[in-house]
Amino acid sequence: MNKTMFSFSESIMTPAQMQPCTPELLNAALDSQQVANTCHEIARRLEEVKEGTLTREAFEKLKSKLKADNLPVACFHASFSDGYRHNQSAEPSGLSIYDVDHLALDPRAYYINKVAGREAELGICLAHVSPSGEGIRLVFEMPRGMSLAEAQQWMAGQLGDDSYDGSVKDLARCSFLVGRDYVLYYDEEELFKEREADVPENAVTIVTKDNAFSAPLPHTSDEATAYEEDFNGVLYPQIVHAMEELLGGVPAQGARNNFIFTMACYLRYVCNDDPFWIAHVLPRYGEEEQKFQLTVRSACARPQAKTVPDLVNRALNRARQQQQVDKAVKASSVNATQPPKMPKRLTKFMRLITKNVPDELKPAVAMSVFPALGAHCKGVTFRYNDNALVEPTFMNVLVAEMSSGKSCVNEPINAIMADIKERDTINRQLMQQYKEQYDTCPADQKKPERPKGLAVQWVKSDMTTAAFVQLMADAGGKFLYSRMDEIGLLNQLKTNGRGNNVTEILRLAYDCGEYGQERVGTKSVSECVEVRWNWNASTTPGKCRNFFKDSMLDGTLSRISFCTIYTEDDRMPVYGIYDDLFQQQVTPFIDNLNNASGLIVCKAANLLAAKMIEENRQFTTLADDDTYRELSYRATLSAFKRGMVLYLLNGKKWSRDIEHFVRWSFHYDMWCKMWIFGEKMRCAMEKDKAVIVPGRRNLMELLPDTFTLDDLNVVRRAQGLGTDGRIQLRKWVSRGYCTLDTASQKYMKSPQFLNSHPKKTA
Repeated sequence: MNKTMFSFSESIMTPAQMQPCTPELLNAALDSQQVANTCHEIARRLEEVKEGTLTREAFEKLKSKLKADNLPVACFHASFSDGYRHNQSAEPSGLSIYDVDHLALDPRAYYINKVAGREAELGICLAHVSPSGEGIRLVFEMPRGMSLAEAQQWMAGQLGDDSYDGSVKDLARCSFLVGRDYVLYYDEEELFKEREADVPENAVTIVTKDNAFSAPLPHTSDEATAYEEDFNGVLYPQIVHAMEELLGGVPAQGARNNFIFTMACYLRYVCNDDPFWIAHVLPRYGEEEQKFQLTVRSACARPQAKTVPDLVNRALNRARQQQQVDKAVKASSVNATQPPKMPKRLTKFMRLITKNVPDELKPAVAMSVFPALGAHCKGVTFRYNDNALVEPTFMNVLVAEMSSGKSCVNEPINAIMADIKERDTINRQLMQQYKEQYDTCPADQKKPERPKGLAVQWVKSDMTTAAFVQLMADAGGKFLYSRMDEIGLLNQLKTNGRGNNVTEILRLAYDCGEYGQERVGTKSVSECVEVRWNWNASTTPGKCRNFFKDSMLDGTLSRISFCTIYTEDDRMPVYGIYDDLFQQQVTPFIDNLNNASGLIVCKAANLLAAKMIEENRQFTTLADDDTYRELSYRATLSAFKRGMVLYLLNGKKWSRDIEHFVRWSFHYDMWCKMWIFGEKMRCAMEKDKAVIVPGRRNLMELLPDTFTLDDLNVVRRAQGLGTDGRIQLRKWVSRGYCTLDTASQKYMKSPQFLNSHPKKTA
């Protein structure tokens, strides 16, 4: 009996990025303009089929590509414990889907005639027209004790259907989502309610691409053959998936047999021309087993060319690259459904400072204490790998839901800041005495001079620009520190009276940049200071995104470290005691920071940073993720600074525990940033990089004499055009600008074009 949710992914191309679906995710997908545009484009193409201007085969290929490239997916059947969409980790949700494809009548008419008014009776939570526009999908709660197949057969009986898509008996089967105008019925509360899934242990019928790799064709020999899992290091599922993409995507029901035949012909080159091996790795796509076997054998009986087809080589290269990306993504944990686990072995200081909070709160405390720790390091610098001198500047935001225990960081910070708070109390009293003397001094007497060296470090966020500059000047190179229970309190610090541009100061604070003001008044503050200001803030995910909504691309987010509280335990957390003994244990570590000065060098920290920089460079290249790349630069620097502070706390001794913590803190920080801002940053970066083309170019001249569709799409993207150049290629071929070699799927410029457009010489 499992209490689980169904799952969601931004794309069917990323089976390693399934996450629990929420109402926000689903509603955002239903209201997405990209989703709506894709569904409308498919509908327009379907009209061309009905008009006879587009073949059904061409429509099916185009539809498959449009869906795969643009539509998010939901796996209503299950969630996945490891974030990967496969049956091994599937946890049934208690929901099933019922698909009826290629309806003779309008899908909306089908719904009105057979379903409307019976939603509660049938347990239906969601109903919508399929992306093809020719079918209908019902998401319903499974009757208890039934398997997926039995539940769908039950629904067919309730609706009086003789035929339906029987290939949806796989827990890992996912469904493309549609635009809001395709939705016929949606009960959000019923869809997302907590339910107990009572599904038989052996309820999975493996008939689809998602799990066909464990459903081999029965072998004729007495002993089962043990086939290799990979071809030259590339896993067969990856090869099959790459071939599917190159052939236009998974086929529709009417084209399955031809598609299986074509796939089997290509797989002969990597499966030793063995029909049983091919059947072991090739999905069934819903085809009957006997017919599937005959098709595979027929493909293997066909005469085979000695040279490996270009498509097979392209599929191997693509599969190898995707395998590297998946490996890097899994290692980085950036797309995992929950943040990376904190190392079990910690440094002495980290064990002490986190010992009084439950395990689920330890990561938040461990990340949040660094601004307070850095505030103790006056005149301390570290040399980063680019030879820049950096200081222990830290800004941390704890992002978690309401009533999740965000206050857990307060007592550890109080213990770290105890000595500064004590000095601040004395200095504030002396400053108040000075103000009273100044105000009571007779006009005919010389006013007392402002005391020097009365540094107040723990300051409130509610201060004017003048106060901020003056406090910074008084600190004499020491760090100011602030702690805010809500991120919005940062807005209390206004710069030069021009409204809320506080993020400018945040960026200066990370870089210790210069800031100040010039005034002519004798009582006005005229100072230029280097900004040293560490701070902590807390907020909820929605407020955090809203506060930084205008700072996606200005470098603010990359300078701030983020942490969260991830727990499924709704019990009240129980904390340890922060007493005098605890304070006495913390003090020796803080003394190590207070006693440090000058340039601190740790070769082990720089070697670790070099490794992380290279690892991140390789990952971002493989993943082609500009957002991750931009955020990773300073996240690595911040992790290096945390390592150096731990090095000082540990008496200038490096250890494996510090290295493990530094690596974890980087991946944890990146996970939080991508979780909170990843999608918004991607959208902002795409808009920022949009190419404004002053005039159109002859795209054919930008291509080599022999080129592929992919080459054209790259050129189109560079010119600010859409990335689907197939229509353009058809026009070029029809007008004689180029010809297509069907064997290699490459295009060659025609002699007529080359003669009329000679290449320019330098």
